[in-house]
Amino acid sequence: MRFTDSIKQKWADLLLGDFTPHTIAFGLSIGTFIALLPTFGFSILLALLFIFIFPKVNRPAVFLALLVWNPIIQIPIYTLSFQLGSFLYEGATLVKYDVEILNQLYSFTRRFLVAHMIITTTLTVLVYISSYTSLKYWLFRKVSDELANEN
Repeated sequence: MRFTDSIKQKWADLLLGDFTPHTIAFGLSIGTFIALLPTFGFSILLALLFIFIFPKVNRPAVFLALLVWNPIIQIPIYTLSFQLGSFLYEGATLVKYDVEILNQLYSFTRRFLVAHMIITTTLTVLVYISSYTSLKYWLFRKVSDELANEN
């Protein structure tokens, strides 16, 4: 019986990882960062690669974040990224190529990517702080309720 319990425990550790407030918040924030990267369909592959490289991260939290930041939610973020990029590069000199499509592509990419990385990094940090704080508060409440019930 002990052998099967040992296998079950190792399997659960492999699939789930640690369940501390830090590992859950870190998993949510990394999942947010990966989901918001403009990789268009490769987010799951990047997440799998990440969890194999860093095995201590909470795997369900990474995939939960990928579910939350789905493409429908990302559309307003992409719009905001382009608007912020247009604001940041409003007076910037335009690099001129002989082919007009390259001019437009460079201008769009520069505006979008820089602003999108600012927004993605900000959202990632906010997700970590809010989830870590919430989880610590929930854990504190749970422990204090258990102590109150013992007395």
